[in-house]
Amino acid sequence: MRTIGTLRPVLTGVAASTSLAGGLFFVAGTEVEAQETAQPPQPADEPAQLPAIRVEGQAPTNALQTGTGLNRLPDDLQSTPQTVTVIPHVVIEQQQAATVEQVLQYVPGITVSTGEGNGGINGDQFRIRGFDASGDIYVDGLRDFGSYVRDSFATENVVVLKGPSSESFGNGTTGGVIELDSKKAHLGNESSFEATGGSGPYGRGVLDVNHQINDTTAVRVVGMGSGQDFVDRDHVYSSRAGVLASIGFGLGTSQTVTVNYFHQSSNQRPDFGVPMVNNGTDIGEPVTEYGVPRSTYYGRESDHDRQDADVASVLYKGRFGDWLTLTNDTRFGYYTRDVRFTPTFCTAACASSVLAGNLNTPYTIWQVGGTRQTSYGGENVTTAVMKFYTAGFRHELVAGVDVYSQHASTNFYLPVGPEPAGTLLNPVFQNSPGFSDVVLPAYRTTATSWDVGPFISDRVWLTPQVSILGGVRWDHYNVSGNSAGTPVGTTTNFASPKAALIWEPIEHQTYYFSYARSFTPPGNNITSLSSSLGLSQAPTTNLKPEGDTTYEIGGKWSLLDDRLGATAALFRVQKSNASYTDPTSGIQTTTDDRDRVQGVELGLTGKITSNWDVQAAYSYMDSKIVSSSISVFTPTSAAGNRVPYVSKHSASLWSTYNVTSLLHGPLPGLPGRILVGAGVNYRSDYYVDDAMKLRIPAATTVDAMVSYDVDRYHLALNVTNLTNALAYSSAFSNGYATPVAGRTVLATLGIKF
Repeated sequence: MRTIGTLRPVLTGVAASTSLAGGLFFVAGTEVEAQETAQPPQPADEPAQLPAIRVEGQAPTNALQTGTGLNRLPDDLQSTPQTVTVIPHVVIEQQQAATVEQVLQYVPGITVSTGEGNGGINGDQFRIRGFDASGDIYVDGLRDFGSYVRDSFATENVVVLKGPSSESFGNGTTGGVIELDSKKAHLGNESSFEATGGSGPYGRGVLDVNHQINDTTAVRVVGMGSGQDFVDRDHVYSSRAGVLASIGFGLGTSQTVTVNYFHQSSNQRPDFGVPMVNNGTDIGEPVTEYGVPRSTYYGRESDHDRQDADVASVLYKGRFGDWLTLTNDTRFGYYTRDVRFTPTFCTAACASSVLAGNLNTPYTIWQVGGTRQTSYGGENVTTAVMKFYTAGFRHELVAGVDVYSQHASTNFYLPVGPEPAGTLLNPVFQNSPGFSDVVLPAYRTTATSWDVGPFISDRVWLTPQVSILGGVRWDHYNVSGNSAGTPVGTTTNFASPKAALIWEPIEHQTYYFSYARSFTPPGNNITSLSSSLGLSQAPTTNLKPEGDTTYEIGGKWSLLDDRLGATAALFRVQKSNASYTDPTSGIQTTTDDRDRVQGVELGLTGKITSNWDVQAAYSYMDSKIVSSSISVFTPTSAAGNRVPYVSKHSASLWSTYNVTSLLHGPLPGLPGRILVGAGVNYRSDYYVDDAMKLRIPAATTVDAMVSYDVDRYHLALNVTNLTNALAYSSAFSNGYATPVAGRTVLATLGIKF
């Protein structure tokens, strides 16, 4: 039988393998795609070339042999000298994760300062290893500039690269990068519809239609609508609608072009949660830890968060023989957001009353209002990957240039006036008579930034087992604007190097030592308001960039005939000139502080047996503020304290088992497949302020699922927060935290057609 083309498995649909938190997170599915590496069409005088096909069968069981999906990081995970986590779509579906924040909940080392239903001033805000990553969210390797809550309906896989990554991605990336691999048109006809309903109430539907037009062209449309009230959170709701349209040209050939358009609209009530007890002396926790019901909502009737995102991208990939691959990727996004919020806090007098057992004590409204923002940004990244030999040494050289620009225009609501606040047990929800939303006429911020960043790296094999990797990126970053009539601006030039020594004694073992530097310049992420230009108080010409250094030593092993993957890594991240951002107002100030986070990450994932998949990960992080200066954010030195938002211990376990064969005795002839699964997620306590006066307590949450697949139909039952635990999805250094929803039961019906 003649072999046509070259088939290489690529993660799509329900076929996947993945890694979780320094470990490999593997789930085997039933589809692999063989479109990208097939040979180009043959000339007319050659035998006919069949189109690329979608192959049904068993997916590879070793996630270490899969890649990151990014041309700038061309090696598979086995050879990448960095901790990488991949969460594929099959796991997203198993866990019924509707937002990116929910997708990341099983990744130790990631904490959240806003998320689903919360939508604080900066939309999705994540911290990786304790460092801000709100500006480090990428889609298909390109920056996602917008400030919004990201639904997962358009996402195929999520990749988390830990550690400074400026050499590959540019400014920011202190703790790492969150990369979203969007759904794209592929060869073959495939359609599905999935509807989910449950407590809250909760309703969600996703329609996914892919149609092959000819041998090398296909289109795909994904539509989503959802609405939710949150269990045990009064007045909090979230509704979203979105569409992804994709067309692919040259699929299955050496030259492919994919054009995607994405739109998402959201309307939700922001949830800033509950105040934390803060008397300035004792360690305080959220008021729900002292007996206040977690359903209590302290916002106002007028609070709202309306978001729109429109994004278009053009992705080109060309293979020229075995030695050269070129990609040219372009993305442009336009975003609008109108957010009105009423955060609250518990003063020293309030805190004293709570500690004395009096919960019916007044709270205070934080005098901020909200924003109306219009922002847009565009980026183009051109990358070449060259594989060649010189003087007998094998090389893999990556070179390219990254150019982007973004703009933001922001108006600000008047703060809530001297309205009655109520008490912790009886908050006031309705607005006072005569209340109206008024935008401050004299305060408006505009900012524009642009960056040019050429980059180059080379991996050289000194022997078949030993290689060295070295690279550098140079950035010229400029930001300028106007804040309430005051011109602001700064220009920063910086170089971000990386280096690694890699030893692969046998095919299934890798050991590495890596070093990398990253920089975060002032005004690095103007559209999310997390920069010093968000609500600038003065010109920023004297602000210095943050500098970050990471060292990591690790090993990766493929075990049990590639069924099981194991990883281990020791790391240290050192941060100089640390900045602090007020999560409510967006004001950022830089300091001369130095932070350090060091620890270990372990992972063991894959197939224990043909029916049993397990993914387990553990991270230990020792954090310390090495030096601390006095500022408005740090009135006393915090030297020696723990770095905010860093849990010392994090552990997660997600496991599924195909019980079909066990039921053939009592239920002979049972068709289809029955899968049961459960997950346990533990995080030890962490502090949200550098003075270590505000603490989020340790928590363990449990999720469970059971699904039944027969013919074209899929049935599933999910229970999140099975034990109804009191835990917190986010926290803010101003002194409030958002409780997770209570026990939530969801039922799903899906059909393929």
